[in-house]
Amino acid sequence: MALKSKWLITSALIIVIACSAIFGWQYQTNSGTTPDKDTLFQLAAFNTFSTGKYAGVMPYSELEKHGDFGIGTFDGLDGEMIALDGVFYQIPSTGIPRKAELTQTAPYATITYFEADRTFTVAGLNFTQLKTYLDSQIDTSKDVIYGIKVSGTFDWAETRSPQKQTEPYPNITEALKTQAVFNLTDAQATAVGFWFPASMSGVDYAGYHVHFITDDRTAGGHLLDCIIKDATIEVDTINNYNLLLP
Repeated sequence: MALKSKWLITSALIIVIACSAIFGWQYQTNSGTTPDKDTLFQLAAFNTFSTGKYAGVMPYSELEKHGDFGIGTFDGLDGEMIALDGVFYQIPSTGIPRKAELTQTAPYATITYFEADRTFTVAGLNFTQLKTYLDSQIDTSKDVIYGIKVSGTFDWAETRSPQKQTEPYPNITEALKTQAVFNLTDAQATAVGFWFPASMSGVDYAGYHVHFITDDRTAGGHLLDCIIKDATIEVDTINNYNLLLP
């Protein structure tokens, strides 16, 4: 019995020390001045958010600490969010982008510090062909996340943005029945988004999820389809992932 008691006490001390180390690491990671730039930060699991959990839970003043590149939305599903070069934009159902206010809140977002690992050029591709081409360039067999940035001239792009919802919130399928759809032509623009592996389906949207904004910041939204005249594609391979459950 004495030996068993000593073993239990020793095990408990190891657990306490391990938990203390983990807590200390998390605190330093969150409060330090040098963020891990190879990490994707996600606010809320997509499958939970899509059931109608649209109430904002994190202000953009906090969200911007986690990256300079990404996508998401706003309280009440009030349009689309796109973050590019450290600036966060709201694209409401009017389709006209505006800079997000730091006091606005997000119910869902995926953010990272974008650092391209690979760059290549394309021309004459529609959205389906673009995704097929990207599949041939990235390793879709790995459980990693890819940040995708496509910058150039688009002959045409179809985008959407949802109208702000009111409580009780409907699920995402019902909410998007009132979305506004825009057709843009001859646009200098950038598409921003991520590819998630099938193993993460539900945690986030498996495959490509991409938002779009014109260089003159007059139009954008969630990218539904496009025809690329010519563009530069940059890919950031992301090996670390932090999910915050509201």
